[in-house]
Amino acid sequence: MSLSYIMEVILLCIIIIYIVTIILIGIYSSRKIKNEKDFFLANRKLNIFPLTATITATTVGGSATIVAGGRIYEQGLPALWYDIAGAIGLIVLGLFLAKKVRKTKLYTLPDITGYLYDEKVRLASAILILITEITWISLLIQSSSLLLSVVLPFEYEIILITISILFIAYTLIGGQLAVVYTDIIQFFVMIIGICFIATPLLLSEALPKLSQIPLDTISFPINSNIGILTAGSIFFMMFLPHIVGPDIYSKILCAKDELSARKGVLFSGFFKFIFAISIGIISISAIVLYPNIENSYVAIPTVVFGLPTLLAGIILSAFISTMISSSDSCLISAGTILSIDILHTKNILISRIGIFIVGFFALLLSLFVTNIESILGVSGILKTLQIAYTIFTAGLTMPVIFGFYKEKTKVTSRGALWSLILGGFTSIIWLNFAPYGEYGVLIGLAFSIPPLILFRKKTKKDNNFI
Repeated sequence: MSLSYIMEVILLCIIIIYIVTIILIGIYSSRKIKNEKDFFLANRKLNIFPLTATITATTVGGSATIVAGGRIYEQGLPALWYDIAGAIGLIVLGLFLAKKVRKTKLYTLPDITGYLYDEKVRLASAILILITEITWISLLIQSSSLLLSVVLPFEYEIILITISILFIAYTLIGGQLAVVYTDIIQFFVMIIGICFIATPLLLSEALPKLSQIPLDTISFPINSNIGILTAGSIFFMMFLPHIVGPDIYSKILCAKDELSARKGVLFSGFFKFIFAISIGIISISAIVLYPNIENSYVAIPTVVFGLPTLLAGIILSAFISTMISSSDSCLISAGTILSIDILHTKNILISRIGIFIVGFFALLLSLFVTNIESILGVSGILKTLQIAYTIFTAGLTMPVIFGFYKEKTKVTSRGALWSLILGGFTSIIWLNFAPYGEYGVLIGLAFSIPPLILFRKKTKKDNNFI
C-alpha cells in the first residue's frame, strides 16, 4: 500500500466527515421550520452577523475559486477581476440598494421586478433567472467535481452525479433557515482554511521562487493576455450580478431590518475582497510550485494536495464549503421563484419539487458540457460561467437598477421588458456565435440600455419640447 494511497484515504475521510457534519447540522436546523416564512425567508430575523456570513458564503463559490484560480494560472493576475469585481459590486449594493431591496418586504428578485413594473416583466425575469440558476448550479457542480477529481480515484462523471445528488438532497432538507445556519459554519471553515491556512503556507513555499515568474503574469490590472476590453467585460460580467442577484437578494430579504441589510452586504463585500486576495496568492503560488499543470482549473486543488495531509484535508473541505454554500442558496432561490413567481403559491412542497427539477437540469447541463469539452477541446466550466453571468448581466441588471430609481429614470414596464429581451438575447448570441465572444456582456448591455431610455414616461418637459 503506497503512501499516496494512504494520503488519498485520509483526505477522503476528512472530506466525508465534514460533509456529513454539515448535512447533520442542516437536518437539525430543519426542525426549526414552522411555516412558509421560515422555509423561504428564515423568518426575516437575520441580524448583521448571520447575514454577512450567509452572503459571503453564497458569493464565494465556483467562479470565485476554481474558475478564478484557473484563469489566473493561465492568463495572469488580471484574471483576479473575476473576484474583485464581485467584491466591489457588493459594496455598491450595500451603499445604494440594499435598503431599497429590504424595504419591499417581498420574497424574490422577480417578485421585486413585478413590484417595480408589472406581471409580464415579473414572469420574464423569473424565466431568465431560472435559466441562469441552472447554469450557476452546473458551474458549482463542475467546480466541486474538479476539486474532488484530484483526490478521488473515480471517473469524473461519477463524481458529477454524486455531487449533484448531495447538493439537491442537502437543500431539500431544510430550506433557507437550514441554509443560513450551515452557511455560518461554512463561513468560518472558509476563512480559516483558505485565508488563514492555505494562503500563508503556500505563499511561504512559493516566495523564494517568486522572481522566476514573468512580470507580465503578475502585471495588474491588465497584461498581454487580458487587455482593457477583456478586463472590462470580465468586470461588468461579475460586478453587476453582485449588485442585482437573485441569491443575494433572497438573503437581503431575510434581514430583520434595512440597517442590518445594508451593513451585512457591506461587510460581505469586505470579506469577499479578502477571499479574492487569497485566491490570487494561492493561484500565483500554484504557478511557481506546479508550472506544468495541463488543466489550469485543477491548479488550486493540485497545489493544496501537495500540502501535509491533515492541512490539505482541512483546506479542501474549506473549498468544498464554498461550493455547498453557493449551491444551496442557488437551489433554494430557484425553488422559491418557481413556487412564488411562476405558480403564484407559497407552497413548500412545490418549492422542493422545483429544487429537484432545477438540480436535475443542472446535472444534465454539466454532463453535456463535459462531453462538449472532450469533443471540441473548449473549457466547459469557463463556458458555463460565461453563459450564466453574461445572459443575466445583460438581460436583467439594468432594468432592476433603473427601476429602483423610477422617479428619476421614468422607466416603463415596456422599456424594462424590451431591455430584458434584447439584452439577454443579444448577449448570448454574441457570446456563442460572434467573433470576440468574450465581449458579449458589453454588447448585451449596449442593447439593454436603449429601450429603458426610449420607452420612458412622458413628462411636461418632454411634451413642451415636442
